[in-house]
Amino acid sequence: MAKKTVKQQCDDCHGTGLYSGFCEAKNEAVVCHGCDGQGWINHVYTEFEGRKRKRGIKSIRISKGSFIATGIGGQGVSMTYAEFKKKHPEKNTS
Repeated sequence: MAKKTVKQQCDDCHGTGLYSGFCEAKNEAVVCHGCDGQGWINHVYTEFEGRKRKRGIKSIRISKGSFIATGIGGQGVSMTYAEFKKKHPEKNTS
């Protein structure tokens, strides 16, 4: 799978090359750290060609999330890989 590159507007500065918002004084900006003042970044990605199988998995459960205070890991009744594929089919959105 070949990597693809696309030139995209910097999300941090919205294409201006300047950032102002968190600690900067009123009417002051700093050179955007995300794009080094360019206003854009190269986004490198691998195009999705279909969901892959994760080898070695025997049991699948719903995630509790990633917030330690509410718990991490799986919860509820487990399902097999076949049940997962039936319950969560890959949708074609193109």
